[in-house]
Amino acid sequence: MTSDPLFNNIDRRISLSHEESDTTYFLTLSIKLEYVTKLVTAGILACVGDNIDRHRYSTEHRLVRSGSIGDWISALNDLLVGPPAQFLNPYARDIIKDLTERVGPRDWRYTAVSAIREAAESIGAEVQTGAKVSLRQFFEIGAQLRNRSRGHGATTIEQCGNACPSLSHSLEIVIENLSLFEKSWAYLYRNLSGKYRVSPILGDDSSFNYLKVKTDEQLRNGVYLFLEQPVRVNLVFSDPDLRDIALPNGKYSQNTFDVLSYATNNTVREDGSDWIAPPGQLPSSETEGDEVLEPFGNVFANVPPILRDYVPRPELVDSLKNELLQTDRHSIVSLTGPGGIGKTTIAIAALTAISDHESLPYSVIIWISARDIDLLEDGPKPVKPKVINQDDISRAAVELLKPIEIDDKGFKPTSYFERCLKEGTAGNTLFVFDNFETVQSPADVFAWIDTHVRPPNKVLITTRIRDFRGDYPIEIGGMNEDQATLLVDQHAGRLGIRPLITQKYKNDLITESEGHPYVIRIMLGQVAMEGRIVKPERIMASSDNILTALFERTYNALSPGAQKVFLLLSSWRVLVPEVAVEAVLLRPGTTRFSVADAFDQLHRFSLVERTNAVEEDHILVGVPLAAAIYGRLKLEASPFKASVEEDRSYLMEFGPGKASNSQQRILPRIEALYKTVADQAESRPGVFEERKLVLEFLAERVPTAFLKLSDLVLKIDKSKASTEIAKNYLRRYLEMASTPDKREAWLKLADLCLKENDVIGEIHAICEAALLLSLDLETVGDLARHLNNRIRTLKESRNEVIRSAEIKEILGRFIQELEKRLPGLDANTCSQLAWLYANIGDEERALDIAKKGIQREPDNEHCLNIIRKFDS
Repeated sequence: MTSDPLFNNIDRRISLSHEESDTTYFLTLSIKLEYVTKLVTAGILACVGDNIDRHRYSTEHRLVRSGSIGDWISALNDLLVGPPAQFLNPYARDIIKDLTERVGPRDWRYTAVSAIREAAESIGAEVQTGAKVSLRQFFEIGAQLRNRSRGHGATTIEQCGNACPSLSHSLEIVIENLSLFEKSWAYLYRNLSGKYRVSPILGDDSSFNYLKVKTDEQLRNGVYLFLEQPVRVNLVFSDPDLRDIALPNGKYSQNTFDVLSYATNNTVREDGSDWIAPPGQLPSSETEGDEVLEPFGNVFANVPPILRDYVPRPELVDSLKNELLQTDRHSIVSLTGPGGIGKTTIAIAALTAISDHESLPYSVIIWISARDIDLLEDGPKPVKPKVINQDDISRAAVELLKPIEIDDKGFKPTSYFERCLKEGTAGNTLFVFDNFETVQSPADVFAWIDTHVRPPNKVLITTRIRDFRGDYPIEIGGMNEDQATLLVDQHAGRLGIRPLITQKYKNDLITESEGHPYVIRIMLGQVAMEGRIVKPERIMASSDNILTALFERTYNALSPGAQKVFLLLSSWRVLVPEVAVEAVLLRPGTTRFSVADAFDQLHRFSLVERTNAVEEDHILVGVPLAAAIYGRLKLEASPFKASVEEDRSYLMEFGPGKASNSQQRILPRIEALYKTVADQAESRPGVFEERKLVLEFLAERVPTAFLKLSDLVLKIDKSKASTEIAKNYLRRYLEMASTPDKREAWLKLADLCLKENDVIGEIHAICEAALLLSLDLETVGDLARHLNNRIRTLKESRNEVIRSAEIKEILGRFIQELEKRLPGLDANTCSQLAWLYANIGDEERALDIAKKGIQREPDNEHCLNIIRKFDS
């Protein structure tokens, strides 16, 4: 028997039961039979590709609700020989052949079926098989065996003893020979870094190794089998540590259902929200487009009609219209933005506007919809997408264009559509793909279209995800104030609630919805339902299904790192500096991941808003209301909940920021954190060490913060060690800051060096401050005077360091800079330069400089004193 995690726990249970009694042994073997039956069905179900009739979804929907093994057998047969069979993965051919091919006595499958037939007959079941059998009969007979024994029989000890050898042998043959169990199975768990932890369940996991290093794959956590690429087995449940393997066992209620471990008999509830929508075919979308090409202005098209309550957005429509009229550039144009923002409506409006254009460069406009949810006023409704993959797209185009060669032998819709993209076989063609992100493998479909399309043909796509930007992306955001106001007035009038909508409430709606048209409609619909005004936030908080429709697909497409950042920002809905979020999430003891990449993802998916701070190159981020409420709901059941709550406590120390404040600054927010740390340190001295690396990270990104950090260190602790740390912070600031900002830091450093009796450091700092080219001559003169006074004090105290070669070299650089400015120096500054020369032992040059000062101010007492001292 195999020792792989898929079977080792249940095999261990069988070994123990074998030692107990024949009845227990038989019972455990029949449990394993049921386990294998469900595993095989779940595995085959995973091999069914997406299709517009939703065969895989409908089968999953049935099985998560079923407690009967007969339903699993029925589903397996339907998958193998029913309508779903045409959508089976081509790389699963060997698996399907194992189960469906009819074979004779020399084949292992015949032996397995014969053995389980013998076991069934041993307990009194009547089973008939022919000269040839298919392996799927193994599972049908298994169901009869179960029903005759565990289900509706009263099996004796003797019958159990007779049945066990055949049953055990049949199971062993199937597990060791079935191609499905020769494939690699693994549990994939995506880490915050974007890489995957691969936990092998069955077979060699080397096929999955590339996921351990790549960060651009987007696979949901779960059990996978490898068929040229990972295929998720939705109905097998485990965890990264493979503590158990469980399968659905019915009792679907309140969007959860039972999953059972056949090895341990443990039952837990699993989330069933993926299977809420009804099974079977769905109605078509209201924006699917016509089934035939009809005259549409000066072209033939199947563009859907403009939606009711359309509010013109002329700037966006004109921008798109002007681009679509150009065919010599930008082969792919994209409209990107969050769900319900109006991308489809703008596309229809622009197409309607160009259809009557006198010099329209197209003969045909083909509208192809992949939409699977209509956002209606009474909530989101699932709909049947017209297309979900390349084959569907090609067939949709063929149905519309009806080429004369359609009945020719060997006609291939995909090749024909590729030719349409390149040559425009029906004349110059504009192809429109609505809700592009919902197609299967959108990146591959985009690459396919991009490879084949050629001017003057053109492609327009609408998508929530900015990854498919095309050659000319147009980003769709919320309505401006005038447009949103018109929408509120128009929709409130239609709902009969205008008297309820005060100007203040209207402003609140527009502000909180941030001009999102669908959110505005939903909010007004709730007001109409309750007959009174309701706070916008409360409306959205009670609209779980709407939020799911708007954000669930986008959220699931995020990397774990981006999900965590989104949940953190949603949990405390204010504007915060990006650098603050990064510092908090990368503090010591946390799992490292690229926070910058996470922010890029969130921005591409329209889940965060970015606002430039007053300081150059710094960004504040926040989450719109609807997205934030969705994030809070998602956080409740998220494995990130504990860490996000801890992260939020750190983030809140930066203080809140409001989107309405256009003068946001980064540094005051950092100062707020430093003040919090300083206040806490009075009662808890260790707090600085806890926050130290976070504070340093911030200062690396906002160098001015190193000045505040040096002050903080000295405020908390005035020891010599703290002074040295503060000096190092000042030096790090000086390494990073721009020249005009360094004077204060150099003088602070000089003061700290004075405190530590670091003569060389002090003199060096004062000279560096004086050497800043941005300083005016008066300030430079003041620094020279300060330096000379300090040197005199040191000489009077007989400090020999002041006479060292190192000090002379430092002073020499300052002297050279003043020499360059000599023509502009006044008499007083000349006297200070003279004293600097005297301090390095060049009394002759000191005398010359003093005389130059006298030439500029004959009565200057300072220069006269130098002349009297050195003119001998």
